[in-house]
Amino acid sequence: MENQPALSITGIDALDSNPMFLMGFAYKQFRAQVTAEMGTTSGISLEMFGALRVLDKHGKITQQELTNYLLRNRSVTKRLVDNAIKLNLIEASKSETNKKVKLLSLTEEGKKLAEYCEPMVDSISEQFQSALSEDESKQLQTLLAKLVKTDQFVD
Repeated sequence: MENQPALSITGIDALDSNPMFLMGFAYKQFRAQVTAEMGTTSGISLEMFGALRVLDKHGKITQQELTNYLLRNRSVTKRLVDNAIKLNLIEASKSETNKKVKLLSLTEEGKKLAEYCEPMVDSISEQFQSALSEDESKQLQTLLAKLVKTDQFVD
């Protein structure tokens, strides 16, 4: 049976041989590890860290642009932004050219927190992938990138 994994994870062949189930399970384990580490030291979620990373890289952007970068539904991004504003990590300002447009950017506190969390998340990611060779890790990234639909937003 070529499709059988070498190691039984759940004891249920249909689950152990399903790459989508295993991918979801791996993500949940990674997310739990990051949340345990980052949540206790910084008080933010992996999703909020993702938003801070986007704003750190792109500077002032609209909420819709942030939604597009994160591939999240608008309502999810709005809630994320509102919480980050309450925590003084993100600030909203009006566009100079169009007063109806609200631009989001990091506060100094948001920049510091993004810089603080980045090595922590990177380290956990490296630890999590330590069972893979460098080539396997690159191959995994390539394969996952093929599966991600950039026009499909999630909650």
